[in-house]
Amino acid sequence: MNPEFLQKQWDSIDYKSGGFLQIDTLHPLEWFIGYQDISNVRRKTLLIISRAPIDIVESSKSMDVVRRRKEDGRWTLAFELINTEQEGVFSVFCCDMIEHSRKAKNEPTALVLAISRYKHWSRLLRTHSKGMMDESTCKGLIGELLFLEEKLHSSTDAEKNTDKYIIVNGWVGGDNADQDFMYTDSWFEIKTVGISAEKVTISSLEQLDRTDYGELVVIYVDKANREGSFSLNELVTRIKNLLLSESDIDSLELFESKLTTYGYIDLFEYGQQKYFHFNTKKYRVDDTFPKLTTKLVHIAITSLKYEINLPSVETWQIC
Repeated sequence: MNPEFLQKQWDSIDYKSGGFLQIDTLHPLEWFIGYQDISNVRRKTLLIISRAPIDIVESSKSMDVVRRRKEDGRWTLAFELINTEQEGVFSVFCCDMIEHSRKAKNEPTALVLAISRYKHWSRLLRTHSKGMMDESTCKGLIGELLFLEEKLHSSTDAEKNTDKYIIVNGWVGGDNADQDFMYTDSWFEIKTVGISAEKVTISSLEQLDRTDYGELVVIYVDKANREGSFSLNELVTRIKNLLLSESDIDSLELFESKLTTYGYIDLFEYGQQKYFHFNTKKYRVDDTFPKLTTKLVHIAITSLKYEINLPSVETWQIC
């Protein structure tokens, strides 16, 4: 099952007939695609038919979710696309719903998985209308995940689970914080660049505007298919396994919540592209580090973006 196949199936439907097409006969649930005519507006629809009872599921800004009881006692749950601009991502959503719940051993479990997955998508589409991250956002997330993985590996043995929770909780870039990682005694701003990059972009006056200890961490990552390369999904799984190895459920749930704020869920597409981590350079950001802050520019300047030439700040390089 993939979005291209699903779109071809949709195109084969005569929407005027009002019928639905079953698209997977080997799944624990019965899945159908079709169109709903709402006030003379044609809506693409994904439909589940289940013998197991279905609770009420809230609609979202992107989709109306409609529950009905059939005459034969079975239940239907329809996901009707409201925003036609999201037709492309709707096909991805449908495939992901089907594949994510396929692993269930029975119909009730598959239904729980499908509804839970819809709720993840609902949160995602609330802030990311395209549903999927672009290449720049993916690489930025990869850099932050590599730094997080390094921090988790270096956590102390004593009170290990508590340390890991604090480390994950300090990952605040997705919460629109000025820095990507913030802790009681330090902060870290992560920049992910290509292997040949010689500059990084500082996106605001506040990004390096701190008086406590902080570091500018430059992570060199590029697309590559070689020994040691990884996909975004594989990197996420590595971190999840690291948390699971400590039976740290609280930290794992927090990590998954943080990922959602970045617009990530484990889609098939994020497992296709491979990346390689070439190098990491860290720079101490102190009072002497070349930077622009609110105190160093005229009060009339409320925001700006500037670039730092990396070869020129080697004096501040830590490693």
